This record gives sequence, C-alpha cells and structure tokens, in this order.
Amino acid sequence: MAVDAPEPIEEAIMSADSTAYVITTIALLGGLLAFYYYYIYEANSEEEEEEEEEDKYQPLEPRDFTMQELREYDGTDGKAVCIAVNNVVYDVTKGKSFYGPGGPYAMLAGRDGSRALAKMSLDAADVPEEYDDLSDLTPFQHDALNDWVMKFQTRYTELGKLVKSHKVEE
Repeated sequence: MAVDAPEPIEEAIMSADSTAYVITTIALLGGLLAFYYYYIYEANSEEEEEEEEEDKYQPLEPRDFTMQELREYDGTDGKAVCIAVNNVVYDVTKGKSFYGPGGPYAMLAGRDGSRALAKMSLDAADVPEEYDDLSDLTPFQHDALNDWVMKFQTRYTELGKLVKSHKVEE
C-alpha cells in the first residue's frame, strides 16, 4: 500500500527539487567561470611577469670564480644567483624561487653547495667559507653529488670553474 502525498506537498517537493537543480547549476557555472578567469587571466599575468623578469635579466659572461667572487651572486639587490657544484659554477637565476633570497635553498646562493648537496644537508656547517676539495666525501656522497651535477647540467647554464685563486701567467 503506497501512501499518496497530497497534491500541495507533492508540488512543494517538486518545486524544491527544481530550485535545488537551478542553484546547483548556477553554482557549477560560477565555479567554471571562476576557474576559466583564473586560468586565462591570472596564469597569463604570471607568465608575463616571468617573461618581463627574463627580459630584464642579463646573462653572466662565462668565467672562473673564486669563493669571494662567487659570494656576490646570491640574488640580493637584483643580482644573478650562482651556485658551485663539484667545482663548476652554474647560473641558477631561473630557479631564483628555490635558490634566491627567501627560497628553501637560499643558503647555497653565492656559495659552493657541493658538500651540502652530497650529504643531502641544509646545515650551514656543510656550506664552507673556504675552497673545499671534497676529498673526504664517502663513495655514497660522491654518487649523490654526481646526481646533483647531472641535474644542474640539464637545468642551468654553466659559467665556469670554482678556483682557489686566479693564477697570474708570467
């Protein structure tokens, strides 16, 4: 035995279903429009900002660096960001959000990051102030460092070598 609902209640249920359908449809369309707006306008403005920053950026000339010279390229004051890895200096400015001021790896900017990367460490003690020959790294750490070298070679521009000092030719 089915109980038939009185007509006014049935009409109220049907109109409530219709209202819910309309509200759901409007909400979905609003969400779709918001996504479309963000995707088209915001994504393009971020790309334009990146392009403007790239246009302002003047690539560094390839050369060799001492530890003192490398320290100048820490990304502060609009300067390029450079990191030495296994005695090779890379321009990592396009990764400034990682290596520049405020980035998670900012401690490596303008420094020799070899030991820290080989040890997978962000300890300041693993970022030397002086030239480091890396002779005391373990085979596992050398392998880890070589993996980092491959990553840097594929992503960033090699500028030159990290040297103890500039030798004067006689």
